Amino acid sequence: MTRSHLAPVRAGLALAAGLLCVAPAFAAGEGAMSEAFKGLGSNGKDPIQIEADSLDVMDRDRNAVFTGNVNVRQRDTVLKTQRLKVFYEGKAADGVAQPAAGSNQQIRRFEAEGRILINQKDQTVTGDQGWFDMRSQTAQITGQVVLTQGKNVARGDKLSVDLKTGRYKLENTGGRVQLILEPKEGGKPAGQ
Repeated sequence: MTRSHLAPVRAGLALAAGLLCVAPAFAAGEGAMSEAFKGLGSNGKDPIQIEADSLDVMDRDRNAVFTGNVNVRQRDTVLKTQRLKVFYEGKAADGVAQPAAGSNQQIRRFEAEGRILINQKDQTVTGDQGWFDMRSQTAQITGQVVLTQGKNVARGDKLSVDLKTGRYKLENTGGRVQLILEPKEGGKPAGQ
């Protein structure tokens, strides 16, 4: 497997992971939602680094699986998990020596398993597994979901994100959602 075969896969992973970084911006902080979009994959200019213990590309099935200590980084955004499966359209070789935007290949979905951590600046989201669908612009993280932004914390067991509508829904099927908002210094609540 050559690096050029991975260029389109890298671009899709970056976009998907960056969009998931939006979720931690739940607090009414200054510019919280818009700042989260500046993370992983929001621009094609910065390099994307993907490291894993192994990579298996099944071009005929149009998917690639990164396994073992998966670490995706672009600028100040990091996605860590144990297994990342990427589903794409076209062949991985179609994008060789072409920028991802100019190739015939597109990432349509990715799935992460084995404790997920997404971090950008002071925003973090963790969970047991998650997926992102590029076509519908929707994402979901499930299993012991914890979102933090600075000292603010939210907990549940399912986070659903619709990037088209800007709706973020945190649920806890076994109980209640928990939200802790810490006041900023000076006694004013976050966002004021």
